[in-house]
Amino acid sequence: MKKGLKIVGGIVVCLYLIMVVFTTAFLLNRNDYGVSKFLGRSLVLVDEDLESDYKKDALLFIKSVPNDEIKEGEKVFFYDTYAAASERKIKYVEVSKKEKINENETTFTMKDNSVVSSQYVLGTHDSTFSLNLFGKIFSLFQSRWGFLFIVVLPLFLAFLYEIYAIYKELKKK
Repeated sequence: MKKGLKIVGGIVVCLYLIMVVFTTAFLLNRNDYGVSKFLGRSLVLVDEDLESDYKKDALLFIKSVPNDEIKEGEKVFFYDTYAAASERKIKYVEVSKKEKINENETTFTMKDNSVVSSQYVLGTHDSTFSLNLFGKIFSLFQSRWGFLFIVVLPLFLAFLYEIYAIYKELKKK
């Protein structure tokens, strides 16, 4: 019975440490819009319902799509560069017109009449994978207090316990 508990405890600790490492890596790679780029995908936390496609607190993995694959009528995610610096956010709007400027640059006119350069487009609806439950968990981990209490404090307590165990072992000898 004790051996089984140790194995389960070890698995839980390993999963926790993997989650801590990934959360820290995502937080260190965030840009001004709160988007982390990881393995060719952008990680976006939905802070408000995006039409009927994505619910609040969903975690989106948006794969980059070449400009020539984005079609008129398709919904895309893009950085809202017109918003105030304090309101930087991601928008999700349908493309109404596409205009190729040169080999590397395309502009998209959106249904809301905003014009967006291809360098600000994250990806399309079809290139997006959504995890609804993990968004709430990830948002808790990335908040300052959540990171402190869920990541830093347990690691600090584990560190103190290891110092105590070493002290106890040295005292025996």
